[in-house]
Amino acid sequence: MSDAPLHPCLSCGACCHQFRVEFSVYELVSMGGKVPDVLAHEVNGNRWRMNGTGQHPVRCAALTGLCGQESICSIYEGRPSACRDFDMGSQRCDQARAAHGLPPIDPNWGAPLPQAA
Repeated sequence: MSDAPLHPCLSCGACCHQFRVEFSVYELVSMGGKVPDVLAHEVNGNRWRMNGTGQHPVRCAALTGLCGQESICSIYEGRPSACRDFDMGSQRCDQARAAHGLPPIDPNWGAPLPQAA
């Protein structure tokens, strides 16, 4: 069993509850990409959106668990580019976390610990 702290994104999901996720049709499995077609719908021609992210309240169809409690993306390895490009600890991340009553992520999370003298 590891004593390593859980990565903040594996217990958060605030961004998945906050933002619309749109991406190119070419990211769909049917077009050679990795996003399952069943989890998205066409917006217009070349643009697709993750189900659940174009309505309020927002909740991405790929999310499992509850916001702030072991929320995990069920397609993490094949998530859309909009999700891959989202930066943990960014202003938008802090905004999403605040909207769900979560504190900002410590900017030093995951930094190497100082070596003892």
